[in-house]
Amino acid sequence: MVCKKHDVLVNRIDSVGFLYPAFQEQILDLLLAIRQQQMPFRIYETYRTPARQKALISSNLSKITDPMESKHVHGLAVDFLIDYRAVRSLKKDKLYKLTSGDINNSGNEYSQGRGPVYNLGVNILGDNIKKPRSVVEDRVVLDFWNNLGLLIRRQYPDLVWGGLFDKKPGQLIGSDPPHVEYRYADKLIREKKTLNALKAKGNPGLEEIK
Repeated sequence: MVCKKHDVLVNRIDSVGFLYPAFQEQILDLLLAIRQQQMPFRIYETYRTPARQKALISSNLSKITDPMESKHVHGLAVDFLIDYRAVRSLKKDKLYKLTSGDINNSGNEYSQGRGPVYNLGVNILGDNIKKPRSVVEDRVVLDFWNNLGLLIRRQYPDLVWGGLFDKKPGQLIGSDPPHVEYRYADKLIREKKTLNALKAKGNPGLEEIK
């Protein structure tokens, strides 16, 4: 029984209903704008249980060391992926299919230690000559991500787009375009205002967190 419960707690959650309320309102509005503009994005992950975050850390799939530092755990971040089914002008092998996520399953998005699989339209890794994210591999896909970032910057001042994270000179896009977080996330986490709100919503995995 314990194993089954743990398996459930490390599964990926893509429902916006588990987000911190003020952030949830912003994401619902953003999703509406994405649909209205016919942008090919869908939610990949929203709230992340502490157990799932801990498993990601143990698998070297997360850069943070403390699960409670994750903005996903506090319901203050979401990840998007391009929905290949909505992209009619591209070959399917140009876009990775979305997968249902259990980090313990082989062959899923966490295989080969790469983390969630997505296409940024640029080279992900660099070499002795080229920096990462400095060479266009698929202009259409790159434009999709940049248009998402432009939409967020123009219409959603309370949201922060990860496509600007760690963007160095010469790079075409930042390190985490799928990631969108609440601008006031750090403040809310410091003031310990998130977890009680998530517990009241019935979010799983928080029973023993004070």
